[in-house]
Amino acid sequence: MTNIINIDEKSPYLENVIKLGDANSKILGFLTEGAFRNFAIKKQILVALDDKKIFCGYLLYNINQKCKSVSIVHLCVEASHRQQGIAFALVYNFKKITKDFFLGIRIHCRRDYEINKVWPKFGFFAMDEKQGRSKQGSILTIWWFDHGHPTLFTLADKQKIGPKLPVVIDANIFYDLQKSPQSVSIKESHSLLAEWLNVELHLTPEIYNEINRHKNGTERKRGWKFIKAFKELSILDDEFQKTREQLRSFFQKKMSDSDESDLRQLARAIANNMRFFVTRDIALQNKSEEIYKNFGMQIISPSYLITYQDELMREIEYQPIKLAGKINIKRVDSEQIVLLEKQFDALQWKTKAQFKQHLQPYLAEPRIFETVIIQSAGQLLALIVYGRRNQHELEIPVFRFTQNSLSATLARYLLLKTVLDSLAEKRVLTKITDLNLLDEVINALREQDFVLIKNHWIKASLQIVGTAKQLAAELTTIGNNLPQISQYATQMNEAIESTLSNNNRGLLYIERSLWPTKITDLDIPTFVVPIQPDWAMQLFDFNLAKQDIFGGEPSLILKVENVYYRANRSSPKELAAPARILWYVGKGKGNYQGTMSIRACSYLDEVVIDKPKVLFSRFKRLGVYEWKDVFETAKQNLNKDIMAFRFSNTEIFNHPIHRNELKEIWKQESDVNFHIQKPIFISNLLFFHLYHKGVPIKR
Repeated sequence: MTNIINIDEKSPYLENVIKLGDANSKILGFLTEGAFRNFAIKKQILVALDDKKIFCGYLLYNINQKCKSVSIVHLCVEASHRQQGIAFALVYNFKKITKDFFLGIRIHCRRDYEINKVWPKFGFFAMDEKQGRSKQGSILTIWWFDHGHPTLFTLADKQKIGPKLPVVIDANIFYDLQKSPQSVSIKESHSLLAEWLNVELHLTPEIYNEINRHKNGTERKRGWKFIKAFKELSILDDEFQKTREQLRSFFQKKMSDSDESDLRQLARAIANNMRFFVTRDIALQNKSEEIYKNFGMQIISPSYLITYQDELMREIEYQPIKLAGKINIKRVDSEQIVLLEKQFDALQWKTKAQFKQHLQPYLAEPRIFETVIIQSAGQLLALIVYGRRNQHELEIPVFRFTQNSLSATLARYLLLKTVLDSLAEKRVLTKITDLNLLDEVINALREQDFVLIKNHWIKASLQIVGTAKQLAAELTTIGNNLPQISQYATQMNEAIESTLSNNNRGLLYIERSLWPTKITDLDIPTFVVPIQPDWAMQLFDFNLAKQDIFGGEPSLILKVENVYYRANRSSPKELAAPARILWYVGKGKGNYQGTMSIRACSYLDEVVIDKPKVLFSRFKRLGVYEWKDVFETAKQNLNKDIMAFRFSNTEIFNHPIHRNELKEIWKQESDVNFHIQKPIFISNLLFFHLYHKGVPIKR
């Protein structure tokens, strides 16, 4: 009998995993010991044991939160245990643990490997193929196992790999990739060639100088030839020189040739707006925090890139820390018209005449159409037109962004703001009819559960609390009354019906797509989480922020996702994602009105327990917390484990539930006194009792 267990970094079986992975690295791809341990910390390794608890094999996987999918990175069985169903048991168990919360499982596998014959037997089917990253130029088959969740997107959307993560590699990694992976350090560099890793490797022009310093002519020619396998960054000399001067203070006054080269490589990368510089150089890695703070570029190791690829991609697409406090939204006036005419081509109009012709009808009817521009430091970022011709929908005929590093973040921010505005105006539908959209804006629309129907991106936002069947009935009524939403309602009802017949946990996708709707027969955990008012104010509670003399930052309140740190007083078994959170805001040190009450509700998307530096590095893109805050949470102990909550879709309560009322409810519902110092698990019944008090809406 085969027993499948999920291991962490403390498991005695981790050494078996590393040893077996190393022995089969030519087929599996190289992973460093540090990468194995990081996957174990994230609990992303399954181990197979026989009835005598002897190690038989393992499955190591990666999570792509954006695509709501998982991918098998390694699947390996000890030679002595092959042909015994071990691989099948690992995959079968993996399907079970990922079924509830992911759309499916992806595998990238070389066509010339024998294991390709096995995937169809495991229920996978070939969706596509792509060029591999190995020197042999192998072809990879992309296999997909679908979990059968209802979705309004096509299967192609489900298995879509998405854009590659662009990174700059240091010269030391470039040299490593030319060598045979014998040593541990060179193996770490070769791990960047793993077939499942969706990255794009870039070199700076400085690599030519690095190669030229080589004394061996044969090696110089070999290096210059090898450059062709990578993408090269642009020269951008003026920006490079400026950045080089700014970077100079981060290096010693007296620099070696190698230091000078490092300085130039970093300057070239920053000048090209690259977000990640990958190196094995510890001295450069030690400069990471200051470089990030001043230039927004992270210096990371290959192992870190491999382990946290998903988070790093999210950093490119969603950087609220760069957006906070830096944008200005205002109605268009005569001065802005002149500005817009000068920049019409940046907003994807081909001619000035076309721009004027398109915009004029909306400017001519200001009572129906609200035209706004979004700027930062005088720079135009976006142009949006809101139409209110129909009382049931908020129409957006113009949703244009200039293409820059903030486009994706700004799109997510404005989409959330638009949906909240639509809700506040009691509109059922938000509809974007502008079809000339940037790719990053389309990605943001999909992420926010907008659906493309009849050339319109639409999203319904319903404030309904009830069972899935009650929700379906309400959708049917809305679809009958509003023809413009009938197809959307029909498709959503088909998704609900499919979910109820297969897997109730899949209702989470439906609930989130119709946020702030709540489905009462969706069975996911719920916790009451205590938070100090100072942090509630900064993270989500604008009503508290208005009481502070300095005020909170409204643009941070509207962040799509966020992170909260606290002491590790709960085991992962007590607190796990996905879940719902009710935020209990404590008294705190300030004199705020409305504290000592439950004030908001969020989705808990991830719980991570780790050392403060690891957590801060993973989540610093989300802003609010500075390193000193995270360090203080760990009681200034770098080796102390703390907890990070990644949460999203926060809903502020209309009627906060004060502690006195909570005491009565707690006593009636659970026959215990209300006392909270750490997250508390509560029943679904109690959650909805409290939710109805905080948000008294239609059941």
